[in-house]
Amino acid sequence: MGELFNFSEFDKAERESMDVHKIDFNKFLSQLSGKSRSDSKPSHCLYCEEENNKFCNSHSVPASFLRNIAVDGKVYTTNVILDLPILETEKGVNNSGTFQIICRKCDSEIFKEYENVRNYDETPSNKMLAQIAMKNHLRNIGKRRFEISLYKNMIEAITKKADKRYVQMYFSEMLSVSRIDLLEYVRDFKRAKKAIEKGWDNEYYLFFYHKLEYVVPIAFQGEVCINFDFCGNAINEVYVKSKSYKLHSLHISIFPMASYSIIMMFINKNSNRLRQFYKQFNSLELHDKLSAINYIIFSLSEDVFMSKSIHDKFIEDEALKKIAGLTTIQFADSPIKDHDLLKTTFDLSDRHNIQNFLLMCHENAYE
Repeated sequence: MGELFNFSEFDKAERESMDVHKIDFNKFLSQLSGKSRSDSKPSHCLYCEEENNKFCNSHSVPASFLRNIAVDGKVYTTNVILDLPILETEKGVNNSGTFQIICRKCDSEIFKEYENVRNYDETPSNKMLAQIAMKNHLRNIGKRRFEISLYKNMIEAITKKADKRYVQMYFSEMLSVSRIDLLEYVRDFKRAKKAIEKGWDNEYYLFFYHKLEYVVPIAFQGEVCINFDFCGNAINEVYVKSKSYKLHSLHISIFPMASYSIIMMFINKNSNRLRQFYKQFNSLELHDKLSAINYIIFSLSEDVFMSKSIHDKFIEDEALKKIAGLTTIQFADSPIKDHDLLKTTFDLSDRHNIQNFLLMCHENAYE
């Protein structure tokens, strides 16, 4: 009988053990991460391709948007929900969702249209969508490059203390998946870059764009891979390990501005498997659309940033903990061939079971 690993299911004893060993673990992880970060650092800016030794601290969510929900310059990470002792629960705006693979000059130029708040007085242009998509791909490229180096270094570090064959088998599998993902993100990045340079106006399809007349207490920008639509029909086969199989991702942006919020979703024009999803989505009432977006980002991403003004009763909700802890990591004696487990776990009808932060005003989030 297979099951999926959920980060929220660590029991009290396991959490206490994490807390006891937190200093040693953080020291070990810091050394490993430092080496992996150095190993994965490119020699050239990925956009202009010029050789560079100093890369910009690019933000997945524009820092100017994050500051609108920050308290004393800091925001919560999703670990404030899971409360794992070995992970950070808050970060300064300047260190939230950052990656370093493009130069400072490119960072200041290639995203400026979508990062300009004045451009949201009207529906975003295709160039703005391409810039958002390109940054999402760059962020994921940075993640995968780091993970590949990390897995290689972990094999070397851990095999000295554990069963070598088991560790090599596990991390070799993770390496294989990350390498396939990296190739796909690089292709998508090059496509987005070309769309900007060539001025293509139909590369992306914006199927949801809404301006809320209040500031939501969360921020998000990224691409997610949803498994099923609202009727339970499969969209992406997440366990297929083939270079020829392309996952169709969904780009989501939640931008808290000074006095309002922008919520939008779009896809690449060739993401045909998402067609039924967005048709079903567009048939929902606005509050239900926002519930679906809220559920999707918390269940499929660890990159949601939250205001420290949010009341503890919402963060400590058990249903939210379970959703935020979801993973597709399987525990089973043999590979699970059908979709039943995933379909039950990532059921969009569960969107009503958790607090919808997109219906919450930042100023009243503490109530």
